[in-house]
Amino acid sequence: MVAKVKLVVVLLSAMIVLYGLLGGTMKKVSAREGGVYGDLAVFTDVIRRVSEDYVEKPDLQKAMLGAVHGMLEALDPYSSYVDRATYEKLSAVKAKATPGLILSKRYGYAYIVSVLPGSAAERGGLRTGDLLESIEGHATTEMSLWQAEHLLAGEPGTTVTVRAIRLRRTEPSEMKLLREEIPVQSATARIPEDGVGYLRIPGFEEGSLDTIKSKLKSLESSGIQGLLIDLRGVAAGTVDEAVKVADLFLSKGKKIVTLKDREGKATEFVSLNDPLVANIPIAILVTGGTSGAAEVFAAALQDNQVATVIGERTNGRGSMQAPFNLSDGSVLLISTQLYYRSAGKPLQDQNVRNSGVTPDVRSPDEDFVTNFYFENVTDETDKGIDEEFYRKLNSAVDAEQFRSGLKYIREKVVKKAA
Repeated sequence: MVAKVKLVVVLLSAMIVLYGLLGGTMKKVSAREGGVYGDLAVFTDVIRRVSEDYVEKPDLQKAMLGAVHGMLEALDPYSSYVDRATYEKLSAVKAKATPGLILSKRYGYAYIVSVLPGSAAERGGLRTGDLLESIEGHATTEMSLWQAEHLLAGEPGTTVTVRAIRLRRTEPSEMKLLREEIPVQSATARIPEDGVGYLRIPGFEEGSLDTIKSKLKSLESSGIQGLLIDLRGVAAGTVDEAVKVADLFLSKGKKIVTLKDREGKATEFVSLNDPLVANIPIAILVTGGTSGAAEVFAAALQDNQVATVIGERTNGRGSMQAPFNLSDGSVLLISTQLYYRSAGKPLQDQNVRNSGVTPDVRSPDEDFVTNFYFENVTDETDKGIDEEFYRKLNSAVDAEQFRSGLKYIREKVVKKAA
């Protein structure tokens, strides 16, 4: 009994430290009933009851870790707690080859935000919205986002085993994914039909501005009358670079994005130059895998009425995390700043349904995936839902969105010429 009491005291002390840190970085706890101490009293009661009355002898340390992960995930998908042993072990892995997945946390699981083009994950048919049930046999419901990301990384040529919960399948799929060093892709441009330019921006990595500017100038010199910008699945890059690229499309002095902390201290980013491309209809293609810097860019052009957004609601990553080293060697990463759109709304919200950029034109429509399923699966088992099915589904969705984007630009060009 004494040992149980000691463990409860240790766990409660850790909880107080964690709660104090969160109170110093998130919104201040209001003077509602009991405040922080009332909440901790309830937590203490729960620990005591579990310790004394649970049907089996509980692993309270495991339960405490689950409580911490749950509390952070209730705040947002990107705050993480990493215990000392896990942090030291995974930080020692210097190789950063990956299977090509960009993750978040959702529903307790590691959630696939985006799949990098040309990666093993793409070849395996994984797509935005799939959930990873486990990585290397470890349940993702029992780990932080930081741990999930670092478990995926490793030496080039090695494999990582994941179990994925996927659309329309009744059972998770287990697969081995090759870790590879995936090269950074550059922006590309072409003219898919007369008068319409197409610009694919695969990421907003530092230095990408020059290539994007060069491609835009090339399209402009070709006499384009409308422009389709493709940001589908783009989740890589920095906000600083996205701001510079947005400046190519906005009039001087237009608000692009604002970074704010909990005290209201703000850093505002505005356009500094005249637009490189102006007076033509512009559409931006987005998906649920469009995240972070790409969302800042799309929101800036949408809010300033420079471009129409077509596709699906974007992921909604609009926060900056800061690390806090705890006394026992563990690490806490919590969101300390949020990005606000020029219209005043944060890109990221605790309710995922309110996060991200909402498209002006939805594509594909709500029935598209259901119809594809019935047209391509002939029996009611999972037999026909394999990697090839998912690859075909991804291609069909991509083609439909591209068709919608071209159709929109074509109609705007015709209307303007009339």
